[in-house]
Amino acid sequence: MNGKLYIFGIGGTGSRVIKSLVMLAASGVKIDASAIVPIIVDPDFANADVTRTIEQIKAYVAIRSQLAFNDATKNRFFEVPIENVVNDHRLALKDTKNKKFREFIEFSTMSKENRALASMLFSEANLESDMEVGFKGNPNIGSVVLNQFTDSQDFIDFADAFKPGDRIFIISSIFGGTGASGFPLLLKNLRGLDAKVSNNDAIQHAPIGAITVLPYFAVKTDEESTINSSTFIGKTKAALQYYERNVNGDESSVNVLYYIGDERTKQYENEEGGTEQRNNAHIVELAAAMSIVDFASIQNDDSILVCEENSNGKIYAPNPDFREFGIEKDVQEVLFSNLTQSTRDYLCTPMTQFVLFAKYVNEHLRGATSLQWARDNKFDDAFLKSSFINNIQKFVNSYIEWLEEMSDNDRAFKPFKLSVKSSDLYSIVDGVKPGSIKALWAFNKSGYDLFDAALNEEHSSLSKNFTLPHKFTELFYNVTKLLVGKKYKF
Repeated sequence: MNGKLYIFGIGGTGSRVIKSLVMLAASGVKIDASAIVPIIVDPDFANADVTRTIEQIKAYVAIRSQLAFNDATKNRFFEVPIENVVNDHRLALKDTKNKKFREFIEFSTMSKENRALASMLFSEANLESDMEVGFKGNPNIGSVVLNQFTDSQDFIDFADAFKPGDRIFIISSIFGGTGASGFPLLLKNLRGLDAKVSNNDAIQHAPIGAITVLPYFAVKTDEESTINSSTFIGKTKAALQYYERNVNGDESSVNVLYYIGDERTKQYENEEGGTEQRNNAHIVELAAAMSIVDFASIQNDDSILVCEENSNGKIYAPNPDFREFGIEKDVQEVLFSNLTQSTRDYLCTPMTQFVLFAKYVNEHLRGATSLQWARDNKFDDAFLKSSFINNIQKFVNSYIEWLEEMSDNDRAFKPFKLSVKSSDLYSIVDGVKPGSIKALWAFNKSGYDLFDAALNEEHSSLSKNFTLPHKFTELFYNVTKLLVGKKYKF
């Protein structure tokens, strides 16, 4: 297994991609890393997209802390550890709270000449920008503020924790302010780290992957807002030209660079930040999360991951790779069948297992305590009131919400018919006809009756040494794997 994967999620898009990655990890998608370590870089502390992601990470960590993974474990739900090296997974930026940009650069104390230069570089609106809600589509502001990356205690803590064999991945959008400015700055600082910083050599030579998210949504026109989606394409073109010269040129700073975007652009409410910035989940963010899974799967001996030093002492990747994500057919509603076979191979089964698990927990678990599988394992009312089940309930609710948000977006990702009736539970995978199970325990059973019959069939194989949370997830993983394997052909 590869080392830890440190994931820098820059701006709102970075947070939403990390959330999608957490959902994939919970469902059991294989992530070849000893741990994933999310680090969110966003000055907007009240950003609802950020807070939702952090809440999801905390629920995941709380659930996993009560599980065991060893040679006797078949369960893959919540398998990969999620670790934290900074406070609440957020890299704090100094002097951005309750400050306008002119105060941050100490405009009033500048010499006359420097004030004149600053006025040429930054508009009056730039100078009056409140940095507490991010950089609102202004990478020129973000490039100044984010240049303090390596000065923070949080960055020092990251460096202290980093070890040879670990990897780094950077998520950023290219059409806004925080992501567009943060990605090249962070990359430059990582490759040119000061020799005084702990583990600087390991960090400088670490394999670095990144995804650049091109425009995939628009915002409604608001004359009072500084964000205007009509500028997204122009900003993207300008940033790509800069990246070509400074990020992925002849001596690329990044080992693998992924690109993704979508011409279909649903209009979101024009919220500059804070608690109102709460965008629905999108298939582009899911695909971006899959790029992280792909990067983690690259073997350590692959020449793509090699880093060398040129005659000027610059660390670069001599064999960089550039990748994109696509679907088989340009459709408005994406089903599993619209994905490439390689994507279906690792995505369909775990996601279907987890959605069946989520449906059972939400709709049937509370009334199942009298059944044999529950009685024999002491999954009684007391267990259902435990903090473990409470966290499971919260997580699966968020999982269903995440799927619903993607299904209601444009472009929609809609592989599941989430409102399907319990009696027709196994028609939940849209576009895939469920098969029959030829076994005595499954005879003439459907819906949750079939689910319960499978639980009764499988529960006796559980080790008596497992704790109740371990037994619970082990049993449901095994049963959903059995049902999915028998019912669907992906």
